[in-house]
Amino acid sequence: MSSKNYSLFLVIAFLIIVFQSYGQEELFHQKINQDMYGNFSEAFKNLDYSLFASIHSKEMIRISGSGGEIKKVQDYLNGYKKRWKNPKTTVSIINFRLLERITSDTLVSDRGIYRASYTNDKNEKKFFYGKFHVLLRLENNTWKILIDYDSDEKGTINQQSYDAAFSLSNYKKYWENKN
Repeated sequence: MSSKNYSLFLVIAFLIIVFQSYGQEELFHQKINQDMYGNFSEAFKNLDYSLFASIHSKEMIRISGSGGEIKKVQDYLNGYKKRWKNPKTTVSIINFRLLERITSDTLVSDRGIYRASYTNDKNEKKFFYGKFHVLLRLENNTWKILIDYDSDEKGTINQQSYDAAFSLSNYKKYWENKN
């Protein structure tokens, strides 16, 4: 093989490795985002308790900074089960944006901002914001919530906070690879 052909071979091999690595990286983040945020949002939109429960580890701990409470998974989930069975419950839309993601092979730490909205009985759209920190664990090839903390930071989390965070699809802005 001539040196020119060898150089061309090395360039092509390098590009294949780079593109394959980028594709795997993107799939990794898409899976986390779908398992956690896609399913979380879908459960809220459809008041789907089974889907909501499925994204939580059986060992999950829920911490409400604004409410000053720590709950085990079943107590936390029972609150949603009861609320979503009530025929007067209105559908909520919840969206997430991230500030930071730190990953290992089986754990993910995500910090971000959420925006929840619903339409009240006067047909007015109301928004609520909070800052969250979740620890996800890979269980049977699915990312599940192990620890879930959120707070409205004494009412300081707002539309500007939400807008300043990054879209879930823009993982290169919020991801810190700690492998």
